[in-house]
Amino acid sequence: MVLLFALIVLSQGTQIPAQRSQVNSWFASIIKPAKQRGRTVDPDVAKAEANPKIIKVKKGGGGDFDTITKAIASVPIGNNKRVIISIAPGVYKEKITIDRNKPFITLMGNPKNMPNVTFDGTTKKYGTVDSATIIAFSSYLLISI
Repeated sequence: MVLLFALIVLSQGTQIPAQRSQVNSWFASIIKPAKQRGRTVDPDVAKAEANPKIIKVKKGGGGDFDTITKAIASVPIGNNKRVIISIAPGVYKEKITIDRNKPFITLMGNPKNMPNVTFDGTTKKYGTVDSATIIAFSSYLLISI
């Protein structure tokens, strides 16, 4: 289970549709394709994306770190550039928390051989929020694992 806490700012009077079938058209009506937006990308985001740092995680060694948690811990507080944490295939039994003071993190696996990230937390033992495998409070987070 992945639990993400994110702030969504909507135009006054705009509501996310209750019907799942209407979500795509609603999204398209408020978020225009990049070519139509022109130079409207937040300058902080453009700067962060310009020169990403890559950290490699590989279970058993051979990467910069052997756990995802250690890789996230290496990202400095107040980070202001994209950090791509490239996760090699394997089973990673970890409880992962990404604090709000560590923005611009990407967790990325190989689409042809994805890592298995798991945590044996149950709601009975940990409660609803704390039973999640990944809890993310940060901004500009991307997850592809």
